Amino acid sequence: MKTFKPEMTLDLAIEHLNHIEGETVRKVTPIEMGELSKVFSYRKGDADYVIHFKSNRESLDKQLYIYNKYGAPSLPIPRIHKIGEFGDIHYSISDKVSGTPISALEPEQIRNLIPSLVHHFILINQVSVGDSGEGFGWITPEGKASHRSWPDCLESFFDQEQEGFHHGWKSLYESSFLEQDFFEDVYETMLGLAQYSPQERYLVHGDFHLGNMLGEDPFVTGIVDWEMAMYGDFMLDVAVLHIWHPMLEFPQRLLQAMTERGVEIPYFEERLLCHQLFKTLDALRFYAKKDDANSYQFIKNRIMSLIDS
Repeated sequence: MKTFKPEMTLDLAIEHLNHIEGETVRKVTPIEMGELSKVFSYRKGDADYVIHFKSNRESLDKQLYIYNKYGAPSLPIPRIHKIGEFGDIHYSISDKVSGTPISALEPEQIRNLIPSLVHHFILINQVSVGDSGEGFGWITPEGKASHRSWPDCLESFFDQEQEGFHHGWKSLYESSFLEQDFFEDVYETMLGLAQYSPQERYLVHGDFHLGNMLGEDPFVTGIVDWEMAMYGDFMLDVAVLHIWHPMLEFPQRLLQAMTERGVEIPYFEERLLCHQLFKTLDALRFYAKKDDANSYQFIKNRIMSLIDS
């Protein structure tokens, strides 16, 4: 199975940290987070920090923009202290937020956090992001987005000639177990449903699952890893959380909370299905590229259950 994270052992991370901080750091501990970075917590003086090591800098600059624009007091995004590079590796250093990754908590503890999770989602939903004419899609480190509509953005994710990680991805039809007919049939269904998306844009986390949230019963204390943040339809975040944690029944809980506030979410079911298909299709080709057959089959089964329901 392939990995796309930079090579970084614990000993090497300690060596880099001592150089970056200019002093000996303590309690360096790996944190399992994401597919593209290596993450460690550590102590310097009387404070705890987190360092992300990545092979490129752009997403780190983007997260700094997100923190400066939308962080405290609006959203519980950890403060970023420093971004830099050491040799051919890039890094960012942020505060370590109190609490435990919610994905690591016991089921009863997670259930107790659901009201706070719904509350924080609504806070993200209510953030002012400016006029929709300023673009949809990936947020650049300068705070821009390049697509004229959200459906255009979704379609661009599957462009064969896109730059970056998925450039030339259709070669996976020949070089991996990615199934072309199945993929393209689901893709067309997803594009049809995308037409129900709103013309207004919202701040979208992009990877909104329990591994990217911290909590102390009964409160969410931090929402981290904003490198996939976008301007677009907030139902993408609802879909991500529901795909990975269906037992939370988050879509229903959010819909109830919004209804109690007198807020209607038009085409709720169509948009939820659209974004579930979008994320599972993206995961399907990712796991094909990673040569992870078990995860690929899990996602394929999930897609088939969505279509059949």
